[in-house]
Amino acid sequence: MKIFFCFFLFINLYSKDIIGAIDKLDFSDFNLQNIESRIDTGATNSSLHCTNIESIDDNFVKFKVLGNKLFIEPISKIKEVKSSNGISQKRFFIKTEIIIFGKTYISELSLNDRSSMSYPFLLGRDILVQDFIIDVSKKNLSYNQKESTKN
Repeated sequence: MKIFFCFFLFINLYSKDIIGAIDKLDFSDFNLQNIESRIDTGATNSSLHCTNIESIDDNFVKFKVLGNKLFIEPISKIKEVKSSNGISQKRFFIKTEIIIFGKTYISELSLNDRSSMSYPFLLGRDILVQDFIIDVSKKNLSYNQKESTKN
């Protein structure tokens, strides 16, 4: 039984991708590539820097991603979120695709003005628990893999 458990643990650990403390990720729905991202195991949900965030009605939200083009997306939920400074605020969540290590993940992420933050995207546990082991001594592992396959 111990051998089976060790084998299962070995297979489970090595079927996950190792991601560093920061990386550059792609968002196909917004036609964005190489977005600087902070990997944060302390964050329950992922969060994308947006401005001009406002609900159109109970079902849709409009916003500018990284100060660029205006988007209108269905709201997946509205939730009170406590930020790292301890202040709670109502946030809109949308579902979108994030590409990490060449794999597409559907994420429900919050829209938030992160202009005072170092990274425009925060990758939270909602995605990390699926396929990742975090090595904080590394960075840009997904980006480097993508770049190496171009050559």
